[in-house]
Amino acid sequence: MKLFLLAAADTSSVGHCLQQAGFVCEVVVSAQQLPVHDERNGLLVVFCSNLDELLECHHPAMVAIFFAQQDLDVTLMLQALHNGAVDCWSAAMSIEELAARGEALMARLQRTYRATQRVAQDGEAAVRLSHLEQELQEDQKAGQSIQLGMLPAQHKRMGGFCFSRWVQPSLMLSGDFVDYFPLQDRYLACFLADVAGHGASSALLTVMLKNISWRLQQKFGRPRFESPGDMLAWINETLIGQGIEKHVAMFLGIIDKEAQTLHYSMAAQYPPALLCHSSGESVFLRQEAKPLGLFPGATFVADNVDFPAGSTLLVFSDGVLDCLAPTDLAEKEAALQTLAEALPQPVKLWSRLCESLKNLDDVSLLAVQHDRSA
Repeated sequence: MKLFLLAAADTSSVGHCLQQAGFVCEVVVSAQQLPVHDERNGLLVVFCSNLDELLECHHPAMVAIFFAQQDLDVTLMLQALHNGAVDCWSAAMSIEELAARGEALMARLQRTYRATQRVAQDGEAAVRLSHLEQELQEDQKAGQSIQLGMLPAQHKRMGGFCFSRWVQPSLMLSGDFVDYFPLQDRYLACFLADVAGHGASSALLTVMLKNISWRLQQKFGRPRFESPGDMLAWINETLIGQGIEKHVAMFLGIIDKEAQTLHYSMAAQYPPALLCHSSGESVFLRQEAKPLGLFPGATFVADNVDFPAGSTLLVFSDGVLDCLAPTDLAEKEAALQTLAEALPQPVKLWSRLCESLKNLDDVSLLAVQHDRSA
């Protein structure tokens, strides 16, 4: 049976136990590398040896198992189940017990998968992918790997701030892109871009956005490159000059570490970014502006707000709206704000949103936490 081992720490002992019990495990370093869109896999069984890793595995296609490298106690089991595990295993179990657990689990998952499959049961629906389709899928997997490689390091700390990003594509390739980087010694930049549509054509534009990140780092401080609004105007002209018939929504923020302020500008970015204060209250950062890539000569407003220690900036792509129950946009905004205030840790907020993924659109989250000790 094919299983996945999420390896954010030393998992050699976990992998050895599973191998001894007859399991075949593929090691991945991020939940975003799991093939959740490959229907041939059905439900994916993911082993996590760290409680926080369970929070990354709330996609409807994933079944998370907590594998403790020590004896399980009631407190540890309850915490694992609270974080989304469907079962708890331990290295202290015998090989026979692990194998028996695996057989029971797979039998249960197969029954669940068959019950939820909507594919017709006649012979026509069971035809395997053609060789050409398989090649295309391999190309998409390679493209997905390249996209993941372009994303900045997860939970990256710079100058008293912690930057995190999550991107869940509706297909294998994403039109959403997140980046953050230092600008000289005093400033930090971050942005979330949402390219119209999804799939290969939108994903190609994210490669250009990565190149734009590099160019912004080189140009910052020169005339026209001090304000985030001016930066968006330059990005707009760059995209139009390339003749790409795609428009882009974007949030661009520049953090002044010394003044503890956030300077920001937006291009048709929705829902509005949220600035959550240490008191538990939050405020939407609203601006009205045209999207990038459509209107030559468009200008973009820049605003600034205090960004004190203990505050968190949350920026979402519009795919997050599909994860919220209300149908009215104003009610969705209110639901998102309530959820963010109830779950101040970004990883837990992302985990909760992933519980309602519908794969209708790419979903992304950029989080910037200003350390309390800064």
